[in-house]
Amino acid sequence: MTSKDDLKALFMEHYDRMYLLARVMLHDDEESRDVVSDVFAQIAERMQTAGQVPETDGIDLRPKTAKSYLLTCVRNRCLKVIRAKQVRLRARKLLQLDDGIEMIPIEAQTDHLTEVLRYSEQTFTPQTLHVFRLRYQQRKKYTEIASELQISEVAVYKHLAQALKKIKQHFCQVTTL
Repeated sequence: MTSKDDLKALFMEHYDRMYLLARVMLHDDEESRDVVSDVFAQIAERMQTAGQVPETDGIDLRPKTAKSYLLTCVRNRCLKVIRAKQVRLRARKLLQLDDGIEMIPIEAQTDHLTEVLRYSEQTFTPQTLHVFRLRYQQRKKYTEIASELQISEVAVYKHLAQALKKIKQHFCQVTTL
């Protein structure tokens, strides 16, 4: 295939099959037409930029292989369109989820954490406060805290449970008043 006339003849010969495949995959007439047109536009562009026959650019449009090559191109382009739709759908769903999340300004979060720390310093026993800080400020694991303070992991769990219970009770009462 060496000319635009040959490309036009291929278009006329294979358009219906290519369109049918795209229609089956995409379930949309206009999108199917676009996919088929894009495939031929890409081939024409490759011919023009290469300035030579498409076979040198990896395209094999000999009469025996043209049909399968063109249908494969359509299939691949349809799969690309379907993937893009799925990505847009996922993004849209995530954006809808984000709309339901209340955004709290950083200053308010910092103020709240400062208030929790102040309350914990005033209320907790020294050991509970130490365990609480190791866990939530230094992000240590239960086993690390237990070995550092030479207490059991159960004791670490009990100190943290007690601390969290007091914090929840205090701050839930404050917010419900």
